[in-house]
Amino acid sequence: MSNTAIPPPPAPPNVFRCANKSTTRQGTPLLEGCLWSIDHPELQKACFLARICALKKPKSCAFNNIDSILQVGPTCGLTAVSMLFGGRLLPPCVVLKEAKERNYTYNGEMFSARDLYQLICDYMPLINNNNNNNNNNESNGDQQLLQQCANGIEMNGCGKERKPQQTPIECQIHEGRLNCAKVREALQQGACVFVPYDPDYNHSPCLKSGHKAHWALVIGYLIKENDEFFVIARHGKAKNLAVWSLQSLSDSNANLIEFAQPKGYPDCDFLLPPGGIGGNLGLRERAIIVKGLPFKVTTIS
Repeated sequence: MSNTAIPPPPAPPNVFRCANKSTTRQGTPLLEGCLWSIDHPELQKACFLARICALKKPKSCAFNNIDSILQVGPTCGLTAVSMLFGGRLLPPCVVLKEAKERNYTYNGEMFSARDLYQLICDYMPLINNNNNNNNNNESNGDQQLLQQCANGIEMNGCGKERKPQQTPIECQIHEGRLNCAKVREALQQGACVFVPYDPDYNHSPCLKSGHKAHWALVIGYLIKENDEFFVIARHGKAKNLAVWSLQSLSDSNANLIEFAQPKGYPDCDFLLPPGGIGGNLGLRERAIIVKGLPFKVTTIS
């Protein structure tokens, strides 16, 4: 019998690693699919997990460079507003404070698209002030606190070298089905869209009659070779980008008909608009489109 030592078995392969880059030190891809987006690791991961354009690049794809912010408590809509304004410029705690003072919410919940729309509109001057020092517009609310937050801080994605905003910022409530020419065209022109929907266990859109109602911020789009339209989104429950079918998001948005007490907050009271979330002041078939934002845009074509 030989006394030669038997070498240990090789270490198991690393199937998936979370990294800032899409390649290993040897230059091989960490993910085997969606190699057309290898220069954009977060997008590649989102498409890979959603099994979208695994082998062929999309016909068109673009998204605004907006960072994620994780929500604290039931503040998904208010956190999405903070994402749009760059986080440091308008922290979620400031938006929550303002929403409570306006009696829009008790705990951070936003079950009225109209109220969230009003908040966004009233904060729009912050963007103009940040891009044009001569703009004297002021938003409603606690101006001293907002100025402290905005002092010397740039909007996320806006470099100092960027020229002042040329296109006027436009904010509007969309009523009706989300999968329509109006919304698709707005996204292709660089708009962001706030959308309430029912999230499944993996946060993708599903149909639960509004019992899981949650806000997402759509920041871009992807069009497959067969012209199927997808949206690129962020929301307060995950750091990663999400890629969803616009049709599935539209169906989920249209099924928001009734409120259900969240399991995580059994003893909390929640503020509902007249008519509930399925009424005219609620969430069903409602979205908020914001056009003319001064973000850097990543385009893949």
